[in-house]
Amino acid sequence: MNNLILNSEFKLPEDGWYQLAPLGEFRHEGSGTIQVLDAESFAAMAARFAADAAVPNFPGLLVDFDHASLDFCQRSEAAGWILAVEARDTGLWARIRWSDAGEAAVKGGRYRFLSPVWARSDCVDLGTDGNTGWPRLRPIRLLNAAVTNDPNLKGMQPLANSALSQKEGAKQMKTVLEKLTNHLGLAADAAEPLILEKLSALPALKDVADLRNSVAALTTERDTLRTSLQALETDLVNRHLAEFEGIITEGTKAFWSQQLLTNRESALATLKEIAAKSAAATPPGGPDSGAQTPARSASQSDAGGRKPLHNRATARPVPPAQAASEGEGIAMKIRNRAHEIAKTEGVPFSVAFRRAEKELAGQ
Repeated sequence: MNNLILNSEFKLPEDGWYQLAPLGEFRHEGSGTIQVLDAESFAAMAARFAADAAVPNFPGLLVDFDHASLDFCQRSEAAGWILAVEARDTGLWARIRWSDAGEAAVKGGRYRFLSPVWARSDCVDLGTDGNTGWPRLRPIRLLNAAVTNDPNLKGMQPLANSALSQKEGAKQMKTVLEKLTNHLGLAADAAEPLILEKLSALPALKDVADLRNSVAALTTERDTLRTSLQALETDLVNRHLAEFEGIITEGTKAFWSQQLLTNRESALATLKEIAAKSAAATPPGGPDSGAQTPARSASQSDAGGRKPLHNRATARPVPPAQAASEGEGIAMKIRNRAHEIAKTEGVPFSVAFRRAEKELAGQ
């Protein structure tokens, strides 16, 4: 039941009194009850309010916005406070002191009605109505009130509880629908037929379980194969390291291990070239034979027909900044390039020298 706060001109009553409820019996569809608002009910509520108001520091009864205080999910803000209650021939009346927000809301016409609230535990059971079969209840204590524009009667707490359950249910359903539509890749406001169509296209739970089991089995098989492959790769690298033991030093072992793992063919080709050059440079009878072999220049090597032919795209030209002057010999170029490689890549000078020699052999 709702009663006008303002007249047609949006003016508040000068004495500050407002009608909370008129005399009569009112059906409450939400709770399936009939509220009996008679003189006895109003007298009891006025007397109970007077007793509560006699307690020191009594703040008054809350008047909120749209019964927000009955919904724990909403912020409760006072529109005003009931400071006095009277039972009159025309119904139950209350004197209200508005808060700043409440006064602005009612004076501006944003809210036009008052709605009282009472708890079912504060009602007297008058038996069952003969027509509807609903219980007839007489409120004897006012719980609070609200400003509202809802034309429905805001009555006993069962209605508030029912409304709260409906609100919570609606909120939960909205959350579920939002998650569902998001999961299905639909808009939040997708129509029900479209949602049902998408749901019907989803695989059955048994199919999903079978797929998960298959994925788990394949994952285990993959991990096993990966472990075996890593073991084989490690064994193969160790074999290559042993094969070129005389070429690969302890300081370059980690570098060549990585190269053999990531670019095996290129690494093996390079190691074989280094090994061939090393063998060609070794005098007959071995390095300790005591034979004196004069040093040969790059031009002498070329004359002997032992110059390697580089067809690999990995051969890098010497940067212009590193190019030697016109009169500088090839040996000086190789030495300078070797210093550059050793410094920038952190490899031993012997390895850098072999790489520089290979790069510049065509000059």
